[in-house]
Amino acid sequence: MNKVLTLNLHLKNQLRIDQVLTINQLAKSYDGNVYFLTERKHIINAAKFPSLIAYLLTVKNGQSLKMIIDGPYPQNVLNRIEEISLSTAINQKEQLLQPALKIKL
Repeated sequence: MNKVLTLNLHLKNQLRIDQVLTINQLAKSYDGNVYFLTERKHIINAAKFPSLIAYLLTVKNGQSLKMIIDGPYPQNVLNRIEEISLSTAINQKEQLLQPALKIKL
């Protein structure tokens, strides 16, 4: 059964390239989907490296990122992402997306 989890990452510093690569590889190997939701409500698929790196290059220090994990056992992916971003982010977990949230595909 697929579940949806969201994670707010408040970045103290930008993610390092090795962290970005690890997130990308994790998203590619996951049976579900891992997305970043931009401030303008666009979705960035973390499994697509060019889109992911282009988006993360625009993120500034102190900015918050919203991640959406949709698939089986999202808590495992969430725990792994917390480990990856531990040195550069403060994590805030949420259980579900806001039901009235509109996004552009």
